[in-house]
Amino acid sequence: MDKKIKLLYTQDILRQSAQCFGIREDSIFELNGFQNFVYSGVVGDREVILRITHVTHRNELLTRAELEFIMFLADRGMKVARPIQSLSGDLIHIIDEFFVVTAFEKAPGRNAVIAEENNTFYENIGQMVGKIHKFSLHYSSQHSRYEWNDNALLATFKKYCPLELHDNFDRLITEVSALPKEKDTYGLIHGDISPGNYLNNGDKAIIIDYDDAEYSWFVSDIATPLLYEIPIPWVVSGDVRREIAKRYYCNFLNGYCKENTVSQSWLNKIPLFINLRQARVLAAFYRSRDFNAPDWSEWDEQARRFYYENLLNNTPYIDMDFLC
Repeated sequence: MDKKIKLLYTQDILRQSAQCFGIREDSIFELNGFQNFVYSGVVGDREVILRITHVTHRNELLTRAELEFIMFLADRGMKVARPIQSLSGDLIHIIDEFFVVTAFEKAPGRNAVIAEENNTFYENIGQMVGKIHKFSLHYSSQHSRYEWNDNALLATFKKYCPLELHDNFDRLITEVSALPKEKDTYGLIHGDISPGNYLNNGDKAIIIDYDDAEYSWFVSDIATPLLYEIPIPWVVSGDVRREIAKRYYCNFLNGYCKENTVSQSWLNKIPLFINLRQARVLAAFYRSRDFNAPDWSEWDEQARRFYYENLLNNTPYIDMDFLC
């Protein structure tokens, strides 16, 4: 989140937002929102999730497109966190002209632990992602989301990131842009499959938070969780790191192929899309974080250096093939 947006946000905006959905003020608890202000709260006897977004991140039309996609998936039997209606029967409210407010069911399950879940869970994540892509093949909507290259972090990469990274970033964007957009490989995807956005409910995966849904290649939704599930070398390195990556990837792919097909030629593009995600993470770091602040941890710094060096030197994120 841009630091300027945090300065515009007030407790009164939170209070008004909660009132729209009948959320008890004494039940509100802040969660770890990165792009948005996110809270849990109680309406009646059920817990819900309240999300408050500045219009420069997602305007009303983009938000409606997100909610339409979630409901489309829900109508086809996918387990999702559905949007809930406000007291006035609306799904979206605008507060002080600049804040877009929505609320969602709280999905059951616990936060997944990176690299520590069992094979069944990883396979189930892949199956859920495969379902998203299978359904996306037949999706059309009243409101549209943006294309991959209009993602704000990519669009502002040069504004926030060091100059020495710009040439390689341009080459990366050029290479991705040259890929063919075919009906069975390109469509509306989740856009941010990661441990923060899937829950483990008895080894069944529930994928939440479609805020980054975008039109892109399906393989991007395969590459992104792989990046986040592989620890950076500062944590685990060498053969152990490759074994962690392979275990996640092969189980994920086994699940994915139960629902949707993907060719080996597209799987070979995973390193390219991992690089694209690294660029987005770097842009988020440089845009939103203060590297001298107390909450900037040694892990954060090691991750920043790792992504930075990879992009600067065209270093593969991990040395492995993408066959299982």
